[in-house]
Amino acid sequence: MPGSKNGSRTKRVKPVEQDPEVLELGRKVAMLALERTRQNGSLNVRQRDQLRRALVRAAEARGWVLLPDGTTDRVTKATQDLAILAEAGALSLKSDVADEVAAKNNELKQLQEVARSIQKMATSARTSYPAEIEYSHTARQGSQNLVTKTQTLTLSDSAEAQSAAATLEKSMEGWARLRDQMLEELAHRQHQIEQTRQSLSGFLDASRPLVGEVLSVLV
Repeated sequence: MPGSKNGSRTKRVKPVEQDPEVLELGRKVAMLALERTRQNGSLNVRQRDQLRRALVRAAEARGWVLLPDGTTDRVTKATQDLAILAEAGALSLKSDVADEVAAKNNELKQLQEVARSIQKMATSARTSYPAEIEYSHTARQGSQNLVTKTQTLTLSDSAEAQSAAATLEKSMEGWARLRDQMLEELAHRQHQIEQTRQSLSGFLDASRPLVGEVLSVLV
């Protein structure tokens, strides 16, 4: 590529969405911006170090070191590119949550279908054992966290299938309550991500000094 570090050499880069590694980097930056929102506009020491490492990776992946000289201009251009990364990352996080909400909304219906399927297996003379059934439900992990837990049942005979179907039916109500709680958490997460997107300018302004430090080291 023609030019020198002191010239106008630039690096051609793919759109963030077309580069999985860079998109994952954008997601990391967006998650740090989200943490800053949750923490009333500040990052702790560990998170600042994570941001610094992310900026180094971004500088290498996006060719910041090849930006034209002029400290203020280089920092501005690099920060503008950081905004593109953060926005793409935030949209990716938002899409993940939307997918999770859709899956949660369909969870009880799928569990009911699994229970009916096991009942049919138990009463069918054509069922071959052992038989495996996989299903997912909302569960509590630790004292606070809610997660989606996937379980696999290995059924050895019709009596075991009948028992499994009955147990599944009895568990539905409790899982439904946990699912509703998780939907509330997901809605809150969606709101936080959107809030972060709307306030990215504050995150970027706060990141400028760190962008400048990274560029000065990479020159």
